[in-house]
Amino acid sequence: MERFTGALDGTPDPVVIVDGDGVVRAGNRSVESVLGYAPGDVEGTSLDRILYDPDGAAGRALDRYVDDPEPRSLSAGLEMYARRADGSEIPVRLSLGPFDRSGETYLVVTIVDDGEERAQQAELHRRTQTLESLHEATQDLLKTTDREVAAEAAVAYVEEVLGHPIAGIWLYDAERDALEPSVWTDAADDVVGEHPTFTADEPSISWEVFESGDPEYVADTHADPERYNPDSPIRSELVLPLGRYGVINVGATEPDAFADSDLAVARLWAATVTMVFVRIERERQLREREAEIARERDRLAEFASLVSHDLRNPLNVAAGNLELVRARIEEDHEEIADLTEIDAVARSLERMEVLIEDVLTLARQGETIDEVEPVSLAAVAEESWAGVDTASAELVVADDRLLRADRSRLRQILENLFANAVVHGGDAVRVTVGPLDDGFYVEDDGPGIAENRRDEVFEAGVSTDPEGTGFGLKIVAEVTDAHGWSVSVDEADGGGARFEFRGVDPVDASTADSE
Repeated sequence: MERFTGALDGTPDPVVIVDGDGVVRAGNRSVESVLGYAPGDVEGTSLDRILYDPDGAAGRALDRYVDDPEPRSLSAGLEMYARRADGSEIPVRLSLGPFDRSGETYLVVTIVDDGEERAQQAELHRRTQTLESLHEATQDLLKTTDREVAAEAAVAYVEEVLGHPIAGIWLYDAERDALEPSVWTDAADDVVGEHPTFTADEPSISWEVFESGDPEYVADTHADPERYNPDSPIRSELVLPLGRYGVINVGATEPDAFADSDLAVARLWAATVTMVFVRIERERQLREREAEIARERDRLAEFASLVSHDLRNPLNVAAGNLELVRARIEEDHEEIADLTEIDAVARSLERMEVLIEDVLTLARQGETIDEVEPVSLAAVAEESWAGVDTASAELVVADDRLLRADRSRLRQILENLFANAVVHGGDAVRVTVGPLDDGFYVEDDGPGIAENRRDEVFEAGVSTDPEGTGFGLKIVAEVTDAHGWSVSVDEADGGGARFEFRGVDPVDASTADSE
């Protein structure tokens, strides 16, 4: 037996020889160097003196192997704990190999220190759970619509999942140009007490991180002679930026309390919180914008009603009386051939009527279009051309395309563009309508629109024609927006104006009949 164990003395792991009764018969030198037992101290003692299993399953399995030995490799070995001579314990993995000697069966038990591997597995498991919790917390956070609620959830995650109970969020107050304490954990309240406000006037890590946008970890705050609070019980601190919204502070009362994995997950969490704050702000701005648009529509509708009822009636009375005056003059004074003044008044009344019609049309255009249908671009262009006084102007349809649109509202776009082309390009202007990959265009060979005026032509009241109302292209823009499209103006190849409409839903001709 001594010769057998002597052959195992070169093995760095402890090895013991055990008989069928579970008694240690010999051990190699590593039993002493690793476990602290002299070989003579373990010989003749029970294997249970060295090994134990707190759960019991591995211990029972070992007993079965002692009673009925069979080979078992280290890769599939039993996980147990070894007792050192000094009373400490280490996690180990056992490799079991039987052999026969003089008619008796023995077990070679190799004891391998498994502490580092188990620690790595435990750390991997912890990181996996942390990332899973991060994913779940992110999904929950994305459901919030209130910044304060989101901040409370963010701090709770730091305490419950990252395991750092001292945490708080400081939000930026633009009016005071300061970081105000907003949300903090109970532990932060107990340890820190009154939470300070950070500004540019006093040096602090929090303000530096907020201004720079770079996270900072201080392993020992007491090593910094210029720290914000020399008497602070916080010894290590992690400060993470939340964009323009503020910072999140995580602290500990002992130095160097954050592992690298903690820092990585905390940075991910801070980025998530910032993203949620951005979404909440944008949704709030969108709601405010929608409410403002609704108020504008209501005011415009009210104004349109005023125009329609309170202005049109006296306008009709004025126009009727003007015709009576004209008729009486012509009847009583046949020698008067020049009625220029009367004609000027008539033209003014007609212009007022056009203005009223345009304002009423504009008031209706902002309404969202809920129902669309497949329409032929060529067919609607022809219908629109017929509905406008185009004199001797020419319409060219370059190609047809089926589009999803409100037919009546699409006609309003085309009719306004056709009328605009004739007014500015003359009676002989040539207008072309054609499809784009994601929409359509309308262009003419008239004088075009000066580049420095293209950004303003869709605004109400803007017109290069002294006689124009300035509402035509505004109506075009409103109907386009109601469809969810976009419109832009550029110079046509021939030098005229080219209007491009994009974001238009095309229709597959093969399925159009079934829609």
